[in-house]
Amino acid sequence: MVAKLKLVKLSIIISLLLCSFGCYSQKLAIKEIGFSLRPEERAKIERLATYEVKIFNGLFKDAENDSLTININLYNKGKDFRALLQEFGLKGLTESGFYSPITNQSYVLYQSVADIEIILHEMSHALLRHSIKNPPRWFNEGLAEFLESLKEENYKIQVNAQFHYLDKMKVDNRNTPTNISAFLNSHNSWQDKNKVKDMYTISYCMVYYIIKQNPLLIGKMANMMKKGLSTEQIFDILFGGLDSFERNFNFYYR
Repeated sequence: MVAKLKLVKLSIIISLLLCSFGCYSQKLAIKEIGFSLRPEERAKIERLATYEVKIFNGLFKDAENDSLTININLYNKGKDFRALLQEFGLKGLTESGFYSPITNQSYVLYQSVADIEIILHEMSHALLRHSIKNPPRWFNEGLAEFLESLKEENYKIQVNAQFHYLDKMKVDNRNTPTNISAFLNSHNSWQDKNKVKDMYTISYCMVYYIIKQNPLLIGKMANMMKKGLSTEQIFDILFGGLDSFERNFNFYYR
């Protein structure tokens, strides 16, 4: 039986990711469509967004840009957001939010403070694409899923582990160990409604596992991707190859 969801504080990990951040002067441009945020909601979004930007500064210590505007469009009515999905050709692929590299803007269905995690998720895509033009899908989604769980509790910001992914990974691995190479090459599965949940699960669990092993590895991987190295090349350098990573990954989620 899958364990009940728990919250796990990863403040030490985030401190390491933040240990050296530098030069983004981040500007958050929030546009509300059909409603207005309460002042306290806007302030909370801005605090968490600023923290997420600092994490990216830690990942990309050699960032050259000294300013970055993050454009977020918030929709409060489901019918308006569904019409937007139709316009972008995304109907059926998402229900809550997306980032468009064409407009360089994020679009979120925002109906309560719980939806701040969607804002953080889509912000992650915008920030990552600012440094890596075409990041691997697993890294892009895995990192976004990891960072969407930034929370503000007792005046401190922390990351909570997403146990619905971690528990699912363990259950799935009991049946069939994960084939990392096959997963990385399953590009069409991201568009398959029957497989996309598994794709998000493995992506998140890969990022989570790497960060748990050594948070600084994520920054190394990000900068290697920025230089144009493939996932296979990066795993050869950092983990001794995909097969070695796969064995250790499956052992961790046994």
